[in-house]
Amino acid sequence: MSLKLKIRLSVFLLLLLLLGLGGYAFFTISYLEHGAHGIEQHDFDLARTTVLVFLATGTLVGIVMMVRLPRIVVRPLRRLTVDVERVAGPGPATRVAVGRRDEVGSVAAAVNLVLSQAQTDRRTTLAELFTERNRMASLVSNLDEGLLLLDEHGTIVLANPVACDLLGLPQTALLGQSAEAVAATNELLRELLVPLAEANLAGDAVPDPVFMFPHKGDAPHYQLSISPIAPAAGPGAGPAVAAGYILCLRNVSDFKKLDEVKSGFLATISHELKTPLASIKLSLMLLQNERTTDAERHTLAAGIGEETQRLLSMVGQLIDVSRLDAGAGIKLNVQPMRLADVIGYATRTVLPQLHDKQLLLDTNLPETLPEVHGDVEKTTWVLINLLSNAIRYSPAGAPLCIRAVPWGEMVRVSVEDCGPGIPAEHHRRIFERFAGMPGQAGHSGSSGLGLSISREFIDAQGGQLWVESQPAAGSRFLFTLPVA
Repeated sequence: MSLKLKIRLSVFLLLLLLLGLGGYAFFTISYLEHGAHGIEQHDFDLARTTVLVFLATGTLVGIVMMVRLPRIVVRPLRRLTVDVERVAGPGPATRVAVGRRDEVGSVAAAVNLVLSQAQTDRRTTLAELFTERNRMASLVSNLDEGLLLLDEHGTIVLANPVACDLLGLPQTALLGQSAEAVAATNELLRELLVPLAEANLAGDAVPDPVFMFPHKGDAPHYQLSISPIAPAAGPGAGPAVAAGYILCLRNVSDFKKLDEVKSGFLATISHELKTPLASIKLSLMLLQNERTTDAERHTLAAGIGEETQRLLSMVGQLIDVSRLDAGAGIKLNVQPMRLADVIGYATRTVLPQLHDKQLLLDTNLPETLPEVHGDVEKTTWVLINLLSNAIRYSPAGAPLCIRAVPWGEMVRVSVEDCGPGIPAEHHRRIFERFAGMPGQAGHSGSSGLGLSISREFIDAQGGQLWVESQPAAGSRFLFTLPVA
C-alpha cells in the first residue's frame, strides 16, 4: 500500500467520524424542534452516550493519526537516508534496500539506478586513471634522465631507476622519506639540494649546475635542472607557493666530451698552423739576409713551398668539412679509372716523407686488376691521407705495404703499416670529426679531420672505408670501390 493511499484512508476515517457525529447531532436537534414535547430519561441517556462515543472515537482516531501518520511517512524516509549514507560510506554496500513498492521504494529504485550509473562511470574513470598511471610510470621508469619529485614538505614522492642508480640507493630508501634526512647520510643528494636551497631554478639567469658521478664510468656528467610544481589555484588564494619541486638530472657527458674534443682540436690545429708559419717566417728572415747564398736561398724557397703546401692542405680539410656541414655535399667527377695510376701518383707525393723516415714501401697490384668507377682526385686524396697517417705512426726503417685485389663486384685497396696499432674500442671513433688517432707517445697529433673526410669521399663513391688493427700489431686501413 502506498503512502498516498494510507494518508487518504486515515483522513477519510477521521472525516467519516466527524460527519457521523455532526449528522447525529443534526438529526437529534431537528427531531427535538419538530414535535418532541418531552424527552424521556432513556432517550436522553442514549443520545448523550452516542455523542460521547463519537467524541471518544474521533479523539482516539485523531491521536492515533497524530502519532502513527508521521511515523508512516518518516520511517521509510529515515530508512532510505540510512541506506544512502551506508552506500556513500567506505563500506562494501553498493545498493539501497527497496522494502515496498511505494513512493519511497520508487525513490530507492531511482537512487539505485543513479548509483549503478555512478559505479559504471567510476569503474571507467578508474580504468582510465590506472591506464594513465601505468603510462606515466612506464615513461618515468624508462627515462634516460634521473628524476626526483619532492612535495611541498620536502618529502620524496617519486624517484625513477636512473635517479636511484645515480644516488646509489634503492627506491625503498627514498620514497616517503624526507630529502633532508636522506641527504644527511648521502653526500650526492646533499649536493643536489644545494641549488634548491639557493633557489637556482630552471629558466632563470643562473646556469644550471653540472655534477659528476664517478661511478658512471664514461658518462659521469649530469646537469641538474629544478622546476617548481605550480599549486592548484583557488578562489581567494594567497601568494602562489610551489606545491613541490622536480629535480631532473640530464646526461651531458657527450657535450662535455665534445667540448674536450673541440678544445683538443683547437690546440692541435693551432700547433699545426703555428709550426709551418714559424718556419716560413724564419725562412723569410734568412732570405732577407744578405749573407745567404743562392744555393741556400733555393733551399729556403723549397722549404717555404713545402710548408705552404702543408698549410693549404690543412685549410682545404677545414673547407671540405665546412662545406659538408653546410649541406653542400660532395661534388664528384665519377668515371672509370685505373687504380695503378692513382696509387702511383699518391706514392710519388709522399716519397719525401718515406725517404725521411727510411720506410720500405711495397706495392702489390695484380696485372689483371680491373678498372674502378670513381673520382680520381678524391680517391687520390684518400690514399695520400692514409699513407701520411701510416708514415706518421710507423717506426723508422719499417715496411709499408699497399695492396689492391678484386673483391666480388668491388676492388679492395689496403694500406698496412707496422705502427703501434689501434685498440678495438677506437675503431669507430677515429672516423669521427676531430677525433684523430688515439694518443701515442712520441707521435705528433693531427687535426682529426682526415679520416672523417676520407670516409665521406669513399661513401659518396659507393664504397666503404674501415680499419683492422690491434695494439702492438700494426694497422691496416681498407677501402672498396665498385668495378667499372
